[in-house]
Amino acid sequence: MIERIYLDFPSENCYKNYLLKLRWNRYVLCPFCTSSKSTRLGLTFRFHCNTCNTNYSLIANTVMHNTKVELRKWLVTMHLYLNDEKLSYRKLSKLIKVNKNTAYRMINKLQDLFAKNRLTILKISGLNKDVIEIMSLVLLIDMRRRS
Repeated sequence: MIERIYLDFPSENCYKNYLLKLRWNRYVLCPFCTSSKSTRLGLTFRFHCNTCNTNYSLIANTVMHNTKVELRKWLVTMHLYLNDEKLSYRKLSKLIKVNKNTAYRMINKLQDLFAKNRLTILKISGLNKDVIEIMSLVLLIDMRRRS
């Protein structure tokens, strides 16, 4: 599965484009005011809301928000988190080549995400979708939501 992630998404931008289509299929919605009046800032994955006048990124208010970790590594971490019962932060840090403190924070963020959004995650995983799509959708769940 990990090899498939890097084959399906050979670059970070490929995965960002995939996430962009998953999160906002046709219209980009501001994560702060839910307005559809947004402008993309150049060729980046940043946007400007013309209603509330804020700038935001593709991963705003998601589990990946405020992180410098490559997004494909988040997808690999999600896969390992779901499939390895003995996943420790030290093991994760070696597998995805990040600092052990970073791996610890990533695992904690995923634990918080699953604790707060269990019902939404169960609904997503109940749909007949590809495993990578399900994991990506889970990573994109708004962290402000409560179950």
